[in-house]
Amino acid sequence: MRDPLDATLTVAPMTDSVSLTLTVENVEHESIDLSFADGQRAEFVAVDDEGSEVWRWSDGRAFGMMLGSETLAPGESVEYGAEWSSPPAGEFEVTGSLAASDADASATMVVVIPESE
Repeated sequence: MRDPLDATLTVAPMTDSVSLTLTVENVEHESIDLSFADGQRAEFVAVDDEGSEVWRWSDGRAFGMMLGSETLAPGESVEYGAEWSSPPAGEFEVTGSLAASDADASATMVVVIPESE
């Protein structure tokens, strides 16, 4: 059985940060309702080559404590973005994941941050 949601992660290096976009697509033939416990819709985490977490997008952020939902029609997709400011140089595994309480979707990719000149 395939997952009803497909996720892709796009990474775009910028001058002093990295822009991250998690795209979640409904690959089923029926609409899917996504339920959220608060205002957070996605999470982004970077770990180093030893598996230690070096950055988490939600750290230090406050999310409104309100239930929320989104409905994805068949073939419809939604994007959630984040910015990793001033990342250290190195190679990191970055994962973007949906923060829905009733559905799973995540994507991971390796990101290489070059030394600053």
